[in-house]
Amino acid sequence: MIEVGETMGELPTNKIVFCERSWKTPVSILAFLIFVTFAWGIYLLDHYDEDDNFHGADDLSVGQFLVRNIAMPHVQRLYHTVPPAVVGVGGGGVNAGPVASGAIVGANGYVITTLHSVSNLPEISVQVATTGGIRRFPAQVVKTIPGHDLALLKMQTTEKFLHFRMADVQTVVPGQQVFAFGRNMAGAPLVRQGLVQSADAPLAVGATQITHLLRSDAVYSWEQTGGPLVNAQGDLVGINIAATGPTGKVEGFTVPAQVIVSHLQDVVRFKKG
Repeated sequence: MIEVGETMGELPTNKIVFCERSWKTPVSILAFLIFVTFAWGIYLLDHYDEDDNFHGADDLSVGQFLVRNIAMPHVQRLYHTVPPAVVGVGGGGVNAGPVASGAIVGANGYVITTLHSVSNLPEISVQVATTGGIRRFPAQVVKTIPGHDLALLKMQTTEKFLHFRMADVQTVVPGQQVFAFGRNMAGAPLVRQGLVQSADAPLAVGATQITHLLRSDAVYSWEQTGGPLVNAQGDLVGINIAATGPTGKVEGFTVPAQVIVSHLQDVVRFKKG
């Protein structure tokens, strides 16, 4: 049986009083940190895929930009990121369409294309795709490599451009996945995924016999002539030459990156992947 009665003597005192502790300062700091974290997350989601939010984005190579632009699946990122560095090359007329494609290989406007495409043009313009549409820049031939049907152009501007790093072609082997880019007559980008078929193929361009070329089934159109062949990292494997095969179909050849570097490194400071 439990008896209920009065408690005699003094009750014990609680020595731990929560409200007397200094809790306002740490809680305020925690709330501030949470706010900053959410604000930063919202900013990244809203701006992460825009070029202007990368410090020095106008001096990035395609490969460097691919590493930063992680908002898309890999192949989709490649298709999205490479075209700004792929140009159309044509005459100087206002309405002149491209006669070949080209690849920007220097941030200050150096472009490589095929020599036979520009050798008879009295004036040359390079058509660059921008967020505001196609822009035309006058260009001049800086150097030619007749033995490999290549021409180095320089756009006459002080603007900076997204450009290609040079791939290590010594590691390219038959069966490796590659992507051939170009621009059609309307200036729209075109691309085909394919495989390297041979790493030492010959080709006759007019009276010139070119050797040590890559063969790839990624090149399927004349509009890819002068355009870049790139690897999965977005680095330049070489410059494409479309030729007519024995059956009348287009066959794809590529002047490899090490040939480009060896002949043009006295003019262009290439980035290497």
